[in-house]
Amino acid sequence: MELRHLRYFVAVAEELNFTRAAQRLRTAQPSLSQQIRDLETEIGVELLARNRRTVALTESGRIFLDEARLVLAQAQHAVSSARGQTGESGRTVTIGFVPAAEVKVFPSVLTSVRAQFPSVQIVLRSLTTGEQLDALAARAIDIGFLRPPVEEPALQSEVVLDERIAVVLPADHPLATAPDLSLADLAQVPFLQITRKHAGGLADELDRYMRQLGFEPKRAQWVDNVLTLMTTVGLGVGFSFLPDYVEHLVFRNVAVRRLPDPQLRVPLAMAWRRDDDTPEVAAIRDIVRQAHEIHRF
Repeated sequence: MELRHLRYFVAVAEELNFTRAAQRLRTAQPSLSQQIRDLETEIGVELLARNRRTVALTESGRIFLDEARLVLAQAQHAVSSARGQTGESGRTVTIGFVPAAEVKVFPSVLTSVRAQFPSVQIVLRSLTTGEQLDALAARAIDIGFLRPPVEEPALQSEVVLDERIAVVLPADHPLATAPDLSLADLAQVPFLQITRKHAGGLADELDRYMRQLGFEPKRAQWVDNVLTLMTTVGLGVGFSFLPDYVEHLVFRNVAVRRLPDPQLRVPLAMAWRRDDDTPEVAAIRDIVRQAHEIHRF
């Protein structure tokens, strides 16, 4: 396996079109197709599912794509270092985030970021959406991962993922193991809600969803943050709604269930200052884009 095989695969994986990938690489399409087949034969798995009309990544292909990008970034850094052209020493990029980004975004992108910019210090700051908007305006952070809307004219944002809503219940509650779970089942269970100061857009989305379905919960308590909410649920005080990233949080006395209705999707956005043209910030945005399907708004 050679670096060119990885470059060819990354190009096809990003374009999902052999013709565009061949144009991007300035090579012939038959040669490109053969190189991809050779790569798949060498590693023994199918990386791309293709027919006459479409090209798509297989699950193995998605995994291999992250690793291929990392190898190419490390190779480029080695070349730059040998030439004495890194020019990154002393630079710091500060990233603000809400918990969903830590669970669902960072694992797929931070390795590539650090490989591409090994001399840049990446500082991570856990901040609420409101705190991130203030920090971006004050230039205290360079990129934020937060809940939209982002309405400040000086900022630009892109949705990086949409999450389904999950129900968090005490693990010993009868509904935690019920075969089917509906909103009607939850009507008489005390409802715990994160404060708007902390959750902002998430709280508004949940309220809109409940109004849309005509569900009025038995409101019992406001909670300041996600970890406190999960702890309070675990104590048996009541239930709550949270984005499905909580499925990855380990609380022994909390059960996470999904409702059968998948209508509500809570977005997570990446935001930055429109006037920020630093190469590191631009590169991080590109890495995130490559790792997640996005929608500009």
